[in-house]
Amino acid sequence: MKYPFLLAVLLSCTGTASARQTPPSPSDTAQRATAPLQADHATPRTPHATGAETPPTLHPDTVQPPARTQFIRPPYLRPGDTVGIVTPARKLSEKADTAKVRERFESWGLKVKFGPHTADREQPYFAGTDAQRAADLQAMIDDPGVKAVVSFQGGYGSVRLLPLIDLDRLREQPKWIVGFSDVTMLHLALGRLGVESLHATMPGKFRFGRDETPEAIVSDEALRSALLGLRQRIDTDPHPLNSPGTARGRLTGGNLAIVCSSLGTPEEPDFDAPTVLFIEEVGEHMYRLDRMMQQLARSGKLAKCKAILVGHFSDMAGQKHFGITDPYDIVAQYVRPLGIPVVFGLPAGHEDPNVALYMGREVTVTVGETGAAIEF
Repeated sequence: MKYPFLLAVLLSCTGTASARQTPPSPSDTAQRATAPLQADHATPRTPHATGAETPPTLHPDTVQPPARTQFIRPPYLRPGDTVGIVTPARKLSEKADTAKVRERFESWGLKVKFGPHTADREQPYFAGTDAQRAADLQAMIDDPGVKAVVSFQGGYGSVRLLPLIDLDRLREQPKWIVGFSDVTMLHLALGRLGVESLHATMPGKFRFGRDETPEAIVSDEALRSALLGLRQRIDTDPHPLNSPGTARGRLTGGNLAIVCSSLGTPEEPDFDAPTVLFIEEVGEHMYRLDRMMQQLARSGKLAKCKAILVGHFSDMAGQKHFGITDPYDIVAQYVRPLGIPVVFGLPAGHEDPNVALYMGREVTVTVGETGAAIEF
């Protein structure tokens, strides 16, 4: 296994266990989930008929909305609840097995409803036109019978839906929006709206049969536990690049490239509020990673953070050309001098294990000689 604490990443939870796998024992637990936490103290729009060939734009007078001080926590799921599955970005591969995905959620005691265009393959890249994908997402948001909306996979395209959907409905009828990677843009939009969401693995990452690994099981169990409200804390092993300290702030971030692309838009995180920033990345060249960290630093965003969580940086490229082998070394150059708690090696992002994170929630980060803890 890649991580010495791997089976540790998961959780001695209460509640319904997966029918396919016995959860890790309490002695192996480093990501604990003992009890649910208590909650923190519009008319739908019709999607425009925008196809993939015509990117939607915002009105020139659009300004960044003020951050809301009172966040809403969607209800946790219970056995028998329904999750809606949509594909807001890249279309599914021909090998995608939606039947097995349904079985996986049903083994957790949940029902599944697929959006009409979840498996749409008519477009060259996207799972339907912008209008079709937006309509699928809006329908799941508006459906009172759907208690969580899960993105099947990432890719690119969620940002194109933002002008076409009414996320304000989630303040009236809150439910969990779930995913990572490209779904980061939805998490950022919900952060500005004041609604918690769930950064976690997606059905496109589920593994079945011989392809299933212990790491993937950890990711799936983290999603199940988070949906049911059984998670409270994540513990990680010591890392030589960690910076010690304790801080509290509201969790934001996700994919680094998307976080950087949000700066100057309505979805830009509210760094003026106490913020814990989580970043992860996949498939980027090292010089691009350095450029993104430059952007966060020179814009003054990093200096405003109370703590930083550094997840997986997977399948990076250009190490020989740039002269740096480990992407963490680039990140460390920018975050360690800040004098705030920094956690390296958080197992979240584009590889397994991918633990679940409650975005928009106030968290406490503690970093010491024995490792780090993130308390939700």
